[in-house]
Amino acid sequence: MQWSIALYFVAYTLIGVAALAVWWLINELVLTRGYSVRRAVFGATPNAAVALEMLGGFLAISYLIHALISMAPRTAFRLDVPSVVISIVILLVLMAVLRLLMAVLLRVWFGNRKDRQGDYVTFNNELFRQRNIATSLFSTVLYIILVAGLTQLDLWDLEGYRYQRTMNMLGIWLLGTVAVLIHSFLYLGYGPKNNILHECFHDNNPAAPLSLVGFVAGLIPLNHYLLILMDPEQHMFSSLEHWQFLGAIVLYVLVARGVLQVALWVTTGINLRRELVLNDNVAWGLLDGGLIFSLFYILMSLLV
Repeated sequence: MQWSIALYFVAYTLIGVAALAVWWLINELVLTRGYSVRRAVFGATPNAAVALEMLGGFLAISYLIHALISMAPRTAFRLDVPSVVISIVILLVLMAVLRLLMAVLLRVWFGNRKDRQGDYVTFNNELFRQRNIATSLFSTVLYIILVAGLTQLDLWDLEGYRYQRTMNMLGIWLLGTVAVLIHSFLYLGYGPKNNILHECFHDNNPAAPLSLVGFVAGLIPLNHYLLILMDPEQHMFSSLEHWQFLGAIVLYVLVARGVLQVALWVTTGINLRRELVLNDNVAWGLLDGGLIFSLFYILMSLLV
């Protein structure tokens, strides 16, 4: 039995807990300035939307730590642990900057328009004042995309392919953005009224992002497995075949889901888009996300 692993486990567990505590402080002092995360979670009326958003951040950080530990060479305890700690600090700062950027872009998108409840649309306002679960779920999607890209970043050039890994990070962010646009265009609407931002921040509709979570949570890991199979000297922007395969799989998933939609409408008269967008059917949002994820997951099992 390798007792050194136990030593690493204790060290990285403490580091992980400290990283989560730092992320809490970053939210309290920077990202949600003007609102209290502590009061939202532990106050007289706990706020599930804020807790869910924090959970998304915690899961993202846990996955980042997992990726960093997996990349660490484990040659010397006194060298490995400090490099992981420094990497965590850098990535936490980068996550916070990207989260702030998303909030700014959201504010620019909505401008002076108000949501259905009559408030100006901002990330923090929707989370803390509106207790908007849809916002939390959309934030989770953002964390999935951001972290999937950040895990590709090789800060210390341990594998000698820093450029390729950086390009893969940018490629994953592009893929995630395209996935959100495809889902919004095909599943929700074709204009400014029923897009994913309108559903999540204006209408407070959690059904729409639940379906999106399944789509992104299936596509991003699939891309991860494809990157493992790729020649290390290649990256996402140098391989047309990589994008062609992803495009073919996404098309198949969309067609399969479309066939189900038509079949249900013909046999039962149920309009799935109406349930997702107009009726704000959370139950169908859950099932739709699970269905889409399952289709991607079946293919992932063939790539392992």
